[in-house]
Amino acid sequence: MSAGDWSSVPSRGHGDGQEARLDPPTSAAGTADGRVHGRPAPQYGEYAPDGWVNPVFVEQERAERERQAHEAAVAARESAAAGPGAGAQPSRASSGTPSGAAVPTSRFGKSPGDFLLTVMLLAFGLVSVVQSLSVGTVASGVRRELELRYTALEDPGALTTAALVSAIVTVVLFVLVAWWSIVRLRRRKRTVWVPLLGGAVASLVTLGAFATVLANDAHFVAWMMQNAGG
Repeated sequence: MSAGDWSSVPSRGHGDGQEARLDPPTSAAGTADGRVHGRPAPQYGEYAPDGWVNPVFVEQERAERERQAHEAAVAARESAAAGPGAGAQPSRASSGTPSGAAVPTSRFGKSPGDFLLTVMLLAFGLVSVVQSLSVGTVASGVRRELELRYTALEDPGALTTAALVSAIVTVVLFVLVAWWSIVRLRRRKRTVWVPLLGGAVASLVTLGAFATVLANDAHFVAWMMQNAGG
């Protein structure tokens, strides 16, 4: 090859004699990360395989479940602390209550009727207690009934002792019954049976006190034996 043939070899540089180079990655054809200009960056998980779940969403759902469970536990503790009467009311669908009707509630006692009857029985018991404090009057009344129906006693003064014992027991019972009734009414529990029970106990105590006097009175016992067969 002659010296003149070297002129036919293409130049490896540009017109200024420098060597030609490839365009850098940040040329007009693309960006530094190789993406084509004008195409947005892919979102997180956009090219994930089928079945892939974003762990951020999973964590959010777990936190929401824990929050709901915590709120339910707090509500259950508050309901238990408030007492059985403060528990959740039956749903309207199950109880048959119309959606527009208000469920009747009572501030005291199991129901308004329970509260009213309890108060009436306590008032009647209070009157009985006041009457029993008139020991002499009670003893005189019992003595008169015995003489009219049966016979005179050998020791009528023992009736005064029985009336005094009955009055003391009645006062103590009424105080206990009133206190217990107030406690149950405030807890919205059924209370009407409490004064009924107290009245029954007081009646048994009074009857027992006067029966003891009669059983130990010789004149009354003799009369009963003579008239037992009749």
